[in-house]
Amino acid sequence: MDLPFFRDAGSGRPIIFLHGWTMDGSVFDEQARRLVPRFRCLSPDLPGHGHSRHLTANIPRSAEMLDKMIQDLALKDVILVGWSMGALVAWRYLARFGQDRVAGLVTVDMSPKIANGPDWQLGLLRATRKEAADPNYRSDWTKRAEAIASGMFSGDAPDQPARIKAAQSMINGQNPGLMQSMWASMMKTDERDAIGAIRVPWLICYGVHSQVYPSELRKWLLKRAPQARALGFSESGHSPHLEEPDTFARALTRFVDGIH
Repeated sequence: MDLPFFRDAGSGRPIIFLHGWTMDGSVFDEQARRLVPRFRCLSPDLPGHGHSRHLTANIPRSAEMLDKMIQDLALKDVILVGWSMGALVAWRYLARFGQDRVAGLVTVDMSPKIANGPDWQLGLLRATRKEAADPNYRSDWTKRAEAIASGMFSGDAPDQPARIKAAQSMINGQNPGLMQSMWASMMKTDERDAIGAIRVPWLICYGVHSQVYPSELRKWLLKRAPQARALGFSESGHSPHLEEPDTFARALTRFVDGIH
């Protein structure tokens, strides 16, 4: 089994950053730049994305790749930081491979089940399986990339157009077929049972202005994981690590420092 492509910088306690759908590990470069004086920052391109497009694009395989990465690099006391899709990968890893090598978990704006149904309404807002299976995704990928990029952010910060442009460029650089395969896997993923089994310290991050998941989701997560705490970012939407990078890095540092 091949390892995904990953970036590796700094030394100290390892932090593994797991990116969102249509992105790659470079979206955490600014976090790594702020944190490498104290931590070892690793950011893989998850299967199907970026330089890891040769790997099968689904959530189970992504969790397997994460386990192989941790094992092959002999990592311990790992902090997992999962943004959006990356949180699904982290939850699947913990449920399948255990928590022995993980010291803490940080998730950013994600639901354990993104597909809504009769027994679940805390998935994606206004999203359905039918919409996810859009047969025109290949021909309309550029248009879809613009919509995805715009939905990642909130507000009208001076650098907002540059953020959207950079995200759109990254999305356009992905393989549409592989992205659709991963999206289909995400829509089938249900990690609700994994939430109550998490025992490591957990920081649930969210942007106050995010329009991706309902606010009631945080209450559901906190009820099932009493050791977790939630932290909102007042100037952010779906991507606080990009929209408020300094604040996010400080919050992450405080969280890691609080783990013994």
